[in-house]
Amino acid sequence: MKRRTFLFAALFLPILPATWSQQLGKRITNKDVIDMVGLGLSDDIIITKIRSAAAGGTLQFDTSVDSLKELKAAKVSDEVIKVMINPAPPAAPVVVAATPISNDPGLPPPEVGVYWKNSNAFVLIEGQAISQAKVGGKAGSMFTYGMRNEHWDAYLNGPQSKNVINDRQPVFYLYVPDGASASDFILIILEKKGNRREFQIGSFGGITGGKSGVKRDKEVAFTAEHAGIRTYKIKLDAAMKPGEYAFFMGTGQQATMAGGSTGGARSGGAAAGRIYDFRIPE
Repeated sequence: MKRRTFLFAALFLPILPATWSQQLGKRITNKDVIDMVGLGLSDDIIITKIRSAAAGGTLQFDTSVDSLKELKAAKVSDEVIKVMINPAPPAAPVVVAATPISNDPGLPPPEVGVYWKNSNAFVLIEGQAISQAKVGGKAGSMFTYGMRNEHWDAYLNGPQSKNVINDRQPVFYLYVPDGASASDFILIILEKKGNRREFQIGSFGGITGGKSGVKRDKEVAFTAEHAGIRTYKIKLDAAMKPGEYAFFMGTGQQATMAGGSTGGARSGGAAAGRIYDFRIPE
């Protein structure tokens, strides 16, 4: 038995060093890289070869300063040298799935508009652009030789709003456009006139010249509290009477009138802005 073991060792031990030598001969060295560059192989191919060899543990690079000089002299690219120094492939970018905006249940949706807080629900008050106006008081101005003011009214078609609010002292929320604030809005009383609702947005003529803005007695006082990004909570200072109302946000026409340019109004110019109308029923 001992003799057989000795014979086995005698036969196979000489083979093992040869096998190790062959494995060492397969390691990729600096010279191999220089040779591949000399063959005209692309950087992509050389890098792929280096990384596949790195997975098998068969790299034997010398990246000392002197060796780097030799590599550059042999026209080995910086990209290949970087992989020789660190053959591990770059980590795959982490893709984070976009998550929807989590709305605060105590605030309205992040969409520009006016909302009525009805119990735990937010009811959107549909808005509409104002582009209709008329001049009033012409007859009186004629008989008083221009001493009496004329006024400029904007109006909404229809005798009443389709937005009904069954609350005498409702709480509103404004989600305002970027750059705006609650101070850009006013709450006004609309006057019923025939088949439409009107509100005065300016006056001109007479001794006082031109004035802009809604008549003070038609404004409804409220307190605005900043509740979130571009969001304001609106509380009324007093209970509202049954009637037609609207939040109005002007976009510059009133400022034009304030500057004394009344020609547009006299020629039937249009008010510009957005209005959110609603009705308080009896």
